[in-house]
Amino acid sequence: MTTHHPRWKERLRDEGYLEVGDFRIELTLDNTFMDLDYIPRVIFYDGETGRWHVLRNPIPKGKTLEENWDNAIEVLERIARGEEKPIFGDEGVAVRFARALRSLAGG
Repeated sequence: MTTHHPRWKERLRDEGYLEVGDFRIELTLDNTFMDLDYIPRVIFYDGETGRWHVLRNPIPKGKTLEENWDNAIEVLERIARGEEKPIFGDEGVAVRFARALRSLAGG
């Protein structure tokens, strides 16, 4: 049975992390290689494999920190709705990650 968690986006934005199934999803910033600018990133720990992953889907840079987080959550929402596939190189983990996000969205 799938459990709907309507406040998951607010919890992730406010606390900076969210745990769902075997995953711990975190919002973070990464500095670009040739610039001192920071871009939003989503990282997650996969308890099944014991490894951290970086979501490679493009996240638009916002003008403020809050806009960065909103943009990152928007990418996660698209994955949860099945409109976008998670990109990070391990297809098995990608499928489980997308399924976990869908459970948050009630799908």
